[in-house]
Amino acid sequence: MNRRVLIIVSLLGISILLFYKGGLFQMEGPKMIKQESGNKINVVLFTPKTTPALPKIELIPEKVEKYNFTKSKKRPLKEKLQPVDIADWTILAEMPTYKQPKRVLQSDWWKAAAFLEIDFKKRPKDLRCRKQKSVGNWFLCQDEPYKVKEPCLVYSFGIGNDFSFDDAMAKLGCEVHSFDPSMNMPEHVRNTSVVFHPIGLSTSVIKDFNPRHDIYVIQDQSWTMMDLLSIMEMLGHKNRVLDYLKIDVEGHEWSVIDYLLKNGITSRIRHFSLEYHIFPDWPDKARYPDLLRTYKRLKEAGFYKYFTGIHPLDHTPKKFNIQADVCYVNIKFQS
Repeated sequence: MNRRVLIIVSLLGISILLFYKGGLFQMEGPKMIKQESGNKINVVLFTPKTTPALPKIELIPEKVEKYNFTKSKKRPLKEKLQPVDIADWTILAEMPTYKQPKRVLQSDWWKAAAFLEIDFKKRPKDLRCRKQKSVGNWFLCQDEPYKVKEPCLVYSFGIGNDFSFDDAMAKLGCEVHSFDPSMNMPEHVRNTSVVFHPIGLSTSVIKDFNPRHDIYVIQDQSWTMMDLLSIMEMLGHKNRVLDYLKIDVEGHEWSVIDYLLKNGITSRIRHFSLEYHIFPDWPDKARYPDLLRTYKRLKEAGFYKYFTGIHPLDHTPKKFNIQADVCYVNIKFQS
């Protein structure tokens, strides 16, 4: 009985191996060897040790060190241009073309500039100020909780020999610091208590800055430029809030706004007034879409317009010009 079972099991194993021989592995088939031990005959399976050589696989050596994953050569995806309000697409389609060729009207720089102009004209106010008053050549909203009262701190950048705003804020009892390196005037204290500094506003500290020529800079000059936080630290205002920040810096406002947003100082500014500039030759037209994004981010940070005054515009590409005075209050101000 045991001998019969052993033979059946052995034959079953042989069948399985024969199946593999014609299948995937293609190995040499097993051999059946007869062994005698006393009255028993055992059938054992023997598989040869030699098998066909496997196909060679050529390994590619790793060269990760040659790749810089932080600086991909591929260009980042271009962010789609979006207006301040979705309805501005319709307004854009109905705007005068000013006899411009199609390639100009379809360019991103033209659309970005148009969206800025539309917002200045169609939405000059984001909120209504009931106690708006004139302070020199600018405005001040005295509604609560934006009211400016003693003790208050005011920084005014870009004077152009007109201290009317600065003197008016000093009369309210504020500590006022005026900055302008283009006036060739030394540091001094005016009889209105306004402190003048021959320093320009930038995004970093620059000792020898050569400005571009404009109506305020006729000849070559060398200025000292400082960023806002460095100025506040220099004047001992590191832990103070700015009740009013006014900047009129002839096109440099765009980089300054980016600086304010990136350095988290916006929540410490109660009032923010500035003149926006897009000159015919500066900033570069390729930057207009970025300027529009910067403009939109300012509102996201909490700055709401209560006054907009537009200067004369020129829509000729070679003389393209947009300028506007805008006064904001900060609805996210934290004292």
